[in-house]
Amino acid sequence: MTTSFSVKMLLTSTTVGLTLLFGMPAQASSITVPDSMIVETVNGQNVSIKNTIGLSRGQQLVEINYRDLFQDNADDSGHWVRSESLYLTLEVAENQRYELATPDIYSAEAARDFLDNPQVTLSINGQQHKSVALLTQSQLLTQLVLR
Repeated sequence: MTTSFSVKMLLTSTTVGLTLLFGMPAQASSITVPDSMIVETVNGQNVSIKNTIGLSRGQQLVEINYRDLFQDNADDSGHWVRSESLYLTLEVAENQRYELATPDIYSAEAARDFLDNPQVTLSINGQQHKSVALLTQSQLLTQLVLR
């Protein structure tokens, strides 16, 4: 029994090692979004719901949704402010950490104002902070047509 168990362990270890070596693409770059945002897709491919998503090198189209719950007072059950899909185009370099940050939003009114003109701060490796506009679907299509 111990020989059979050892062979199974060796085969399992080898399979896992080969899968890790050849079966999964390395994604050394990533994007992190605040808790109020969800990355829905990258280049049209669904991604798992996490705050940090791996990115491949090159031009990337990131689909993001904003959503946050606001309460006016302690007795208020609150209400959600949600966006339609918003898009970020990003030229991704290798081994970079991209991070999006929204302005400080403390009320539903401020959230709606933000969604009227969704500007976020993009930082790369904790530096190079720049303001970036998130595009609506119609703005993205217009931008693509004009290229």
